[in-house]
Amino acid sequence: MVTVSAIANATRGQLLCITYEMFLYHIEEALKKAEEKRDEHLQKAGEIIKTLTEDLDFEVPLSHELFRLYVYIQGVLMESQVSDDKIKHIYQIIDIIYKGFLEVSKEEEQAPPSIQNAEQIYAGFTYGKGDLNEMRIGDKNRGFKA
Repeated sequence: MVTVSAIANATRGQLLCITYEMFLYHIEEALKKAEEKRDEHLQKAGEIIKTLTEDLDFEVPLSHELFRLYVYIQGVLMESQVSDDKIKHIYQIIDIIYKGFLEVSKEEEQAPPSIQNAEQIYAGFTYGKGDLNEMRIGDKNRGFKA
C-alpha cells in the first residue's frame, strides 16, 4: 500500500521505484483477473508506462535504452488479445529495471525528499491491524508551499 507518507518523504529514486511497483501490481492483477478486469489493469499499466516515458531525461544516456523498452511494452499492452506469455515477459523486463533502481535508490536514502517544503508525515499502524493513522508534527499547513 502506498501512503501519503511514503510519497511525501520519498527521494527521487524511491518515487521511481514506487511507480514501478504500481506497474508490477497492475500486471500481476491482470494475470489473475477475467478479461473485463484484465483489460482495466492493463490499461492502468499502460498509463504508468506512458508517464515513465514522458518523464525520461534524454540528457542521460540510459534514457534512450529505457525509451526503447517502454515503447516495446506500450506496444504489447495495446495489442487487442495480448497473451499471458507476453504479459509475463514485460513483467520480467520491468522487474529487472525495478530491482536495479531499488539498489540505486538505497544509496540516496540520506538525500532530502524530492517534494520540497512538504510537511513531514509520520504514519504507523497504531490503533488496529487494518487502520492507518497519520500524525502531523509542527506546521499545520496540510498542503504544499510554493
